[in-house]
Amino acid sequence: MKKILMYVNSMNALGGIERVIANLSDKFSDYYNVTILVKDKPVSVYKLNDKVKIQSLNVELKMNMNSRMNRIVNVFVNCFKSRRALKKYLVANTFDYIYTAFPTNGLEAYLADKTYRNKIIASEHASYYAYNFVYRKIKSWLYPRLKAISVPTTMDTDIYKKLGYNAYYIPHLNTYSQTHNNELNSKRIINVGRLTSDKQQMLLLDIWKKVYDNIDDKEWKLQIIGSGEEEEHLNEKIIRDDIKNVEMIPHTFRIADYYRNAELFVFTSKMEGFGMVLLEAMSFGVPCVSFDCPSGPRDIIRNSENGYLINCYDKEEYCNCVINYINKSKDEKNLLSDCASKFIEKWDNNLIIDKWKKLLK
Repeated sequence: MKKILMYVNSMNALGGIERVIANLSDKFSDYYNVTILVKDKPVSVYKLNDKVKIQSLNVELKMNMNSRMNRIVNVFVNCFKSRRALKKYLVANTFDYIYTAFPTNGLEAYLADKTYRNKIIASEHASYYAYNFVYRKIKSWLYPRLKAISVPTTMDTDIYKKLGYNAYYIPHLNTYSQTHNNELNSKRIINVGRLTSDKQQMLLLDIWKKVYDNIDDKEWKLQIIGSGEEEEHLNEKIIRDDIKNVEMIPHTFRIADYYRNAELFVFTSKMEGFGMVLLEAMSFGVPCVSFDCPSGPRDIIRNSENGYLINCYDKEEYCNCVINYINKSKDEKNLLSDCASKFIEKWDNNLIIDKWKKLLK
């Protein structure tokens, strides 16, 4: 049985990358001997298959989100320490392939042991346009030298192929293997994700204020679910701008309950590599609204069928779209929900694993 090392900074956060790796390692364990290697504590907030091992290099990457310069210095210092620790780890442990989750992880693996240089598969999680200058330089040097790059969106796959990289389009696995019934009668609109400037929940609050001021039914509520560095600023804005019927909910293991009780999912990301939460929401028959940002939402949302794509970053169009949804008839809403469910039914996790098996042959 082939041995796969999945190398990531941490599995100790309720994030999209951690969810992707937990899902993938679970399926991989049916075919491969899987080890997840992290830099901090060897624990995962998402349940792992019992066959999956999780180990640590004990070189935790600590990020000060209030200082960009501090983050840059910490990343490069940690990269040096991690390369050294990873070199010792790879002497003591052998693998057939190394899956990396960030450009710096790929760089560390590439520099740690030259015998693994043709065994590294870099998995992309962010939009091509989301990376800063330094990360783009790392990728432009590293990616042409790797065995392959796994890319979950069609737009980014095309970009990497045009750059001459050995890129493979492999979308992420869906967390929920079947669709769930949703009555669409809760009058709850939800947003799920880290509270960061990239996710633009500040903009979402502006949109919601205008929506709420222009609807007759005041029972509708917006729930923003997640945690992050913008949390305090968001709460301050809600109070300062007197925004009604907004509930801030910290990240939770009970996210399925919120999907199940939602009537509409709203997404305002500036850029989005894939958008796992869109896929998860549709698993519960919840239509989605998102900016048509680079690059993932357009692969999931079929405009006016299972949701709506809004021109970036048109607040007026977004407001009108949400108001129009609220005013739709029950039959019209059910049609959107049915289309979301049918889309998920065609999202075949087995076919995605087959793509991985072909790549790893």
